Amino acid sequence: MWVDDLAGLLGLVEMNAVEVHPWNATVDDIEHADRVVLDLDPGEGIEWAEVIETALALRDIMEAAGLESWPKVTGGKGIHLMGPLETKMTHDSARQLAKSLAQCLVEARPGRYLLSAAPAARRGRIFLDYLRNGRGNTAVGAFSPRARPGFPIAHPVTWSQVERGIRPDGFTIDHPFRAAARRAA
Repeated sequence: MWVDDLAGLLGLVEMNAVEVHPWNATVDDIEHADRVVLDLDPGEGIEWAEVIETALALRDIMEAAGLESWPKVTGGKGIHLMGPLETKMTHDSARQLAKSLAQCLVEARPGRYLLSAAPAARRGRIFLDYLRNGRGNTAVGAFSPRARPGFPIAHPVTWSQVERGIRPDGFTIDHPFRAAARRAA
């Protein structure tokens, strides 16, 4: 799917589309990733402060690898770290890069992080979802509403907002341009 004008956007509305999940590539070069995405997905029993700590640690790892990352709250329960690629690479290479970045945290604290998507293994751990990278794989798009109560919005945020404890559902359809006043528990 590719939308490049108001008629296309209105077409999505007519189809009752709520969430938009784009590829990590542009339509001009669909076969090469132009970014990597790491999805921090907390399992049951994980406090929001732990997700924030993880995002900040992963930011440092990405920076050490030469990636200037930016965070996006997902409108769900996590944070995406987006890393624009200066040199486009194949989707398989982008997936391997994302996995190697996440693996740094898993090796440091295997009891806290995992790379497996198995729901049963996530309790008390944070799934570092590198699988959002790869040909045809997607992640929720910036400014996309989510099909959840209150229609939270996936929204790019600053690192200072993350440090202050912005919640993953801090932006809503009612307040799309300012974060709700809720803070981390």
